[in-house]
Amino acid sequence: MNKHLQQRIEALLALYDRATLATCGQAGIQISVVAFHVQNLRLYLFIPHSSDHLFNLESEQALALLSPAWKLYGKGVITKDIIAPHEWQITTRVEPTRLHILSNDGLSTVETIDF
Repeated sequence: MNKHLQQRIEALLALYDRATLATCGQAGIQISVVAFHVQNLRLYLFIPHSSDHLFNLESEQALALLSPAWKLYGKGVITKDIIAPHEWQITTRVEPTRLHILSNDGLSTVETIDF
């Protein structure tokens, strides 16, 4: 991936510090708002220890994230790369597969980037 595209993606992801997370697995479909941090084109989610998202990610790593400006699909991997801001959270690194950039009204995709 070229440097300009990387910078553009990182700036787009960094517009927010929370997104809606969706997972599916043994705990069924789960959806909730989670905090995240972007560092070196890596997105790290901070998920509460008690969340069923973690149970789902143990068996099915697929996830989707939604913000007002983008939709991101990928895999979630529990990691110790960075420490979560609160001790009641676990850090999960997102390995992106596809990013949809949304229109200003958030209703349609204006661009898709495959990783």
